[in-house]
Amino acid sequence: MLRYVYKLWLTGIVAILAACGYCLYGLLWVVKAMKKFIVKVVTIFLVLALCLAGTVAWSFNHYLMPDKAAVAKPVSVQITIERGMSARAVSDTLAALGVVRSAKALYYWIRYADISDKIQAGRFTFIKGEGAVSAADKLLKAEIIEQTVFIQEGLTIEQTASKAAQQMGIDSAEFVKLCLDTAFIAALGIKAPTLEGYLFPDTYRFPENSTAEAAVRRMTARFKEACAGLQWSKQVKDAYDLHKVITLASIVEKEATLPAERGRIAGVFHNRLRKGWPLGADPTVRYIYRKFNGPLLVSELNSPSPYNTRRFAGLPPGPICSPGLGAIQASAKPDSTADMFFVALWDGSGAHDFSVTNEEHDRKKLKIRKENDERVKSESKAKKGAN
Repeated sequence: MLRYVYKLWLTGIVAILAACGYCLYGLLWVVKAMKKFIVKVVTIFLVLALCLAGTVAWSFNHYLMPDKAAVAKPVSVQITIERGMSARAVSDTLAALGVVRSAKALYYWIRYADISDKIQAGRFTFIKGEGAVSAADKLLKAEIIEQTVFIQEGLTIEQTASKAAQQMGIDSAEFVKLCLDTAFIAALGIKAPTLEGYLFPDTYRFPENSTAEAAVRRMTARFKEACAGLQWSKQVKDAYDLHKVITLASIVEKEATLPAERGRIAGVFHNRLRKGWPLGADPTVRYIYRKFNGPLLVSELNSPSPYNTRRFAGLPPGPICSPGLGAIQASAKPDSTADMFFVALWDGSGAHDFSVTNEEHDRKKLKIRKENDERVKSESKAKKGAN
């Protein structure tokens, strides 16, 4: 019995060993087969990887890097990118102009570099064929677009606002409103009821899309800079503050056509102020009615406005325009003169004749009027003879 059990046990062991052998053989066969497959898979993967790398390298060089042939003979392209322009629109524009080969390549490079929100508005200069990488870098370095604004001497707030609106595209009504806003004026550090006289005449360069407030701030800041080095005579310094000097300077600006006469005309006005005489300046009457050309009516010359320096002695309440530095300096340090009067020569030169006494002044006025009448008659005859 035991012998059969032993044989059966031995047979089972052999069967198990045989089964294990077959399994091991099968496993070895599978491993061998898989090895060949893995080699094939790895080989295919490497081939595909190399192809992909080659494609990427070619694409990078073709779409993102400069076109050597185009860059060798550089052609500049200038464009303006408006504020709020999307990265896709920018990419389309540069592709259309030949700066990059592919709008998509530039767009995806911008997205990859995470600079979509950093593209600046302004003017840019590109080179045709310079590629997406270079173009994207330039999009972060805009040339600021500036507008040149020329504000000449002798303009009122409204005239300055109109000039700025024409040349900058700002809201002229907003400009004027700020110039009359007492809280805003105080915040600027200017001691005046309005900014009449304080919008300094100069040539300004403003970035595109500047606001009315930016323009007013810049002009008043320039006024402070210009007046910082002002020279004062002791007599004027003791009697007048800056606002009064600017008020007088605005009248000098309107009266003095020739720069050489500013100091003398200012001297005449200071003499009149010291004696308590009316200044007798027509430009202050014109300011009342904003009538800057043509003859003044008798009713206008008799205006009850405190700006009427023909009727009332002393300075008007404030400036009648924004004077230039020449007129301001002349008013702060006028020429020393005994003159009390001056009259325009009416000969087209812009010059004036000065007098100490009223009698002398009247004689000169009559003489100038007579010479002017004779000149007009002579010119009229010449015209008729020519016809």
